Amino acid sequence: MLILSSGITGFLPAPSVDEKEFKQICYSLFGSKVLNYIEYRTAENFYECVVQIGDREVHVLLNGQYPLMAFTSKRELDVYYFPFINEPELSKMFEPYYEILNLDQLSEPLNYIKRGNKISMENDNSLHQDELKQIIFWQPRSVGEVVFNYWD
Repeated sequence: MLILSSGITGFLPAPSVDEKEFKQICYSLFGSKVLNYIEYRTAENFYECVVQIGDREVHVLLNGQYPLMAFTSKRELDVYYFPFINEPELSKMFEPYYEILNLDQLSEPLNYIKRGNKISMENDNSLHQDELKQIIFWQPRSVGEVVFNYWD
């Protein structure tokens, strides 16, 4: 599966994931255990729902362009770091709807080189040069930081 597909960053036209459907799925699966649904904000390329799992708070992230999902542990909103985690139980619940990215995939280091105006990336990708320029500017360290970003 190609994770770093053209448009994944939110900067170029790409397929779009339906936010309303994501919200409905979250409430359907968790009901009153949804602690917060964070409405889409312009600088983000993802949707977010906070759910209560036992005594833990888990953030469910869904890329806004592709049906790629990840989970993070409790974190401060508007902090640009995601403590990604594997959540096997939640993964099973969401697998009928979305592709779940695991910690190894999300933590894969980015390897890119800029030579003059040309940027190349060693990671498997189909990103456009404009997206690669954003990567140079924002300097994410991992695949997860590209798939779920706050770049404006």
